[in-house]
Amino acid sequence: MNWRRKAQIQKAIAALPLSNEIYYAIQRYAGSLRKGRANPLDWYQAGRQMAEWIREAGREVEGLRFLEVGTGRNVNLPTALWLCGAAQVVTVDLNPYLSGALVFESNEYARRHEAEVLRSFGAEAERPLFRERLAQLFDFRGNLDGLLKLMNVEYLPRADASLLPLDARTIDAHVSYAVFEHIPADVLARILAEAQRVLKPDGLLLHVVDPSDHFSHDDDSITAINFLQFSEGDWKKWAGNKFMYHNRLRAFEYLRLFDEAGARLLRRAETLDEPSLGALRDGFPLHSQFQHIRPEELAVRSLTVLGTFSPGSPEGEGQTRTTR
Repeated sequence: MNWRRKAQIQKAIAALPLSNEIYYAIQRYAGSLRKGRANPLDWYQAGRQMAEWIREAGREVEGLRFLEVGTGRNVNLPTALWLCGAAQVVTVDLNPYLSGALVFESNEYARRHEAEVLRSFGAEAERPLFRERLAQLFDFRGNLDGLLKLMNVEYLPRADASLLPLDARTIDAHVSYAVFEHIPADVLARILAEAQRVLKPDGLLLHVVDPSDHFSHDDDSITAINFLQFSEGDWKKWAGNKFMYHNRLRAFEYLRLFDEAGARLLRRAETLDEPSLGALRDGFPLHSQFQHIRPEELAVRSLTVLGTFSPGSPEGEGQTRTTR
């Protein structure tokens, strides 16, 4: 769908009473949430990567208590972490978006595509606990509450990630997948401060951020940097609503937020978007707000970070950057 048309529809719906219910119904009828389109593999791969990075940092996933920021409409990331050995996942969201129908459609997809699921998890899928839990997931017959109980997932809707109803130092890993880009920078700073409060002294931060223009996910006529041509005011007219808010922070600005929060990064990975780099070389019309930033920093379309608030030497920190 043309991004401008989609933005106009989202803006109009966001202004209506019962906007959440209306938007969900439209997505289920004619949008990306249509029946048969649920595919959890991206979240599974993110969960596998988190588990791998935790193990490579010298920790075991088994027995860890995770906190996920931004549940959304599904529990695919908590499911992936549970399959990898998590003891519990607490998942929080400001909005009560979680849909039982989508959860079970995702699980049915996994059941029908077991070989793809196993490939998504790679070496994690060889672990006995993973195999045991995957069988439990596939065999489960019950309601959403029963499934969450099986996986020891605690869902907290209408919960502010910057002011959590959790005791201090009770979380092992603070995680998110494609959530931070939808949160204003000042709120992210408060969320990271709260993460420091709830994490154990050796707790980990593990976040996957998608700094791309999300309209480009559905409109091939634009690149992942399309939104960088607009002023703040003009962009707010297009995407300043609850369904498609983008903070437009670049990867280095997220890294600065982690640094200012007192986090010590142990590892990070960035993926550059080649079409965006090409557009920038060809004179893409950036707004003045972004003209001073190097093209390689503007064109990052994926950022993954592993960090901690515990003190220590920066030796061994890793960074990778790929282009696609």
